[in-house]
Amino acid sequence: MFKFTKFTYYCNQAHFIIGLSLITIPFAALPSANNPLLSTNTIEFENSIYRSYGQDNDQLTVKSKKGNINLHTQAFNLIGEVEVKFTLDRKTFSLNTESLDGNLLDQSIFSKEKVLFLADNFEITASSMEINKTQLQPAKIKFMYATLGKINSESNVNKGKANKIEFFPAKGLIFMKGDAELYEQNMKIISDEIHYDLNEDRILKSVNSKIINNL
Repeated sequence: MFKFTKFTYYCNQAHFIIGLSLITIPFAALPSANNPLLSTNTIEFENSIYRSYGQDNDQLTVKSKKGNINLHTQAFNLIGEVEVKFTLDRKTFSLNTESLDGNLLDQSIFSKEKVLFLADNFEITASSMEINKTQLQPAKIKFMYATLGKINSESNVNKGKANKIEFFPAKGLIFMKGDAELYEQNMKIISDEIHYDLNEDRILKSVNSKIINNL
């Protein structure tokens, strides 16, 4: 997903830029001295900006108050007012949370904190989030205990919620699973599972559904 990287951080008012690939930095460079639990392959940073450029014009920009990254495993942890903006399948998204973890090698990003996810035509608020993408599989974003809202004003759907929401950016599909609720025009749909097509603005599938009319 994100192959070439540029990493910028500030330390004691000095400005460092870590190349096009973090993997090219010697492991002894800028080790963590403040936290004995962190490996010598790990660097800490404050007020950081992370940028990554991948295939198909995918981009990722992350800002945070502080964090660390292991130069050997490529695992990173960002903490405090984390702001993310990224493109997937030529669509731009952003999210806000208090902590974010990920790994550049297995191309995963996740947060166990409350997340606000923003797209052009909807938003999702969730207790946690995970993004995965591989060369063989398109991107999938998973939200737990999530609320769907601020859907395009021209849409028939107003809002919804579910124990788990899966979003597939390439196809514009939203899968809602577990105590799913979706408000469409003047009715409420309660279901074990709902599949909704954002592009066509229609429900593709619902399982064990109950419909309440005239809300």
